[in-house]
Amino acid sequence: MVPRVARGPTPYWMLPLGGAALLLLLISVAAAQEPSGAACSQNTNRTCEECLKNVSCLWCNTNKACLDYPVKNVLPPASLCKLSSARWGVCWGLFKEENPYARFENN
Repeated sequence: MVPRVARGPTPYWMLPLGGAALLLLLISVAAAQEPSGAACSQNTNRTCEECLKNVSCLWCNTNKACLDYPVKNVLPPASLCKLSSARWGVCWGLFKEENPYARFENN
């Protein structure tokens, strides 16, 4: 019989790792649901919701363009789409650029 060892609280660094692993799992599941070869540009001039069905797409409200998300950047560059007009993941959010801490708001 193996003796029981008392365990303390979960180490602080493990909490973000668990969240990151869950996020990666959800993204991979969502990507598997989208038919392969579905180009983001096919949804240009449609709706944000149609564009963002593909998790690798970015919607730009300014010109109603559905673009491939620039995965090399955390946030899309202004040359691609103004940050306050860019949507990824959800259509209802608004990213406020004028705030020095760049908070995310629901609208």
